[in-house]
Amino acid sequence: MIQGKIIKFYRELQGLRQADLGNEICSSTHVSKIERGLTEVSSETIELLAKKLRIEMQIEINTYLSLDSLLKEWHESIILKLNGKAESIKKQLENIVLLKIPDFHRSYTLILTRYYLLIGKSTLAKSLIDDMDCWHELTQYDENMLLHIKGKYYLDYQNEFNKAISYFKKINLSHYNNPEYYYDLACAYLCVNSRVLAYHYANKALQYFTDARSFTRILETEMLMLIQVEQEEYFDTKESGYPRLIEMAENLGLEDQKAKLLHNYAYQQFRYGCYDKAFKYYTQALKIRQPSHPQYLVTLEGYLNSATKLGTKSKKALLQEALEGYSLANKLNDRMYVHYFQLHIYKIQNLDDQYYVYLETEAYPYFKKMGYGLATETYEIKLFDYYMKKGEIEYANLFTTSIVNRFRNNNELV
Repeated sequence: MIQGKIIKFYRELQGLRQADLGNEICSSTHVSKIERGLTEVSSETIELLAKKLRIEMQIEINTYLSLDSLLKEWHESIILKLNGKAESIKKQLENIVLLKIPDFHRSYTLILTRYYLLIGKSTLAKSLIDDMDCWHELTQYDENMLLHIKGKYYLDYQNEFNKAISYFKKINLSHYNNPEYYYDLACAYLCVNSRVLAYHYANKALQYFTDARSFTRILETEMLMLIQVEQEEYFDTKESGYPRLIEMAENLGLEDQKAKLLHNYAYQQFRYGCYDKAFKYYTQALKIRQPSHPQYLVTLEGYLNSATKLGTKSKKALLQEALEGYSLANKLNDRMYVHYFQLHIYKIQNLDDQYYVYLETEAYPYFKKMGYGLATETYEIKLFDYYMKKGEIEYANLFTTSIVNRFRNNNELV
């Protein structure tokens, strides 16, 4: 009985005993049965108890009945990245005392954690994740949603991609009807350089976002798929889909998505040796993003790469930007980019020996341990080439096994 749950909630909230509440109305035993829904009770008794608790029972019942749909609407707005709507619903929910009732508390906490991940408040999200790890007897939906939240946290804020994948792969969609997680799984696979799986799951996510008519998420997912297509060996940059997507993001006022597209377009141009265009697009992306943005360091590192290759900035200016990136990465405790910017600092100063010692002893082992596929492969080849150039064949061979194993397959030829 809803009335019983509401009475128990407000009684405990006000620190009243059952005997205190029932005094001159009914016995404490009767209050207990009302709270547990074990007895029929007259409307007059309910009204007397409500009056003593200083609540309007019908208003509380209406609020209770509306909470489930309001929480679902809030979650959907977060999934579709409707930030304004999500913030508005959050403010509405903050004024509802009944959210603390056990029926809604766990759902609210889970969705609140998703909200914090959406707006970049990772510390608050992690604190709630730690609290939720102490929960017992979760529903199957809540258990799967918590897996999704943990995966997103390690993907978006810790750069622990294999750990994120391990959480995502445990999700059972028959108990958690949120195919949005396909997008996050695709992002994680992209980060470990598993392009086929990244494209596969991005395509699944695209179908979901298309059905939901979410232009923001469609744009992001098309971009993710574009990355896979445009990394093909025979891709013609003149056929790039980025200009069209950038224009769409601009027309829709999607600044964050525009910054992502500019960053990826810059990376594409960099890969094909168009350093002037790469520098141009990285610069535009940096103007949109704030240093507090989770992807700011990614774009800054790309900007520094293109500026170094372009050769139009002084060594002093490049070093200053590398030091700023290194300082920010340390402040954010982002070990991946601490290593990247330290390598930039050595490279800009032409400290080749220090560069390769640091790469071999610090950066490369970290990238390999964390499962950063592209970085691991790139630096294995760099170290191989370095030792071959020095004529130190024994050291070069330390990296050949990993390189060769990537090209092994199960085919057998006579």
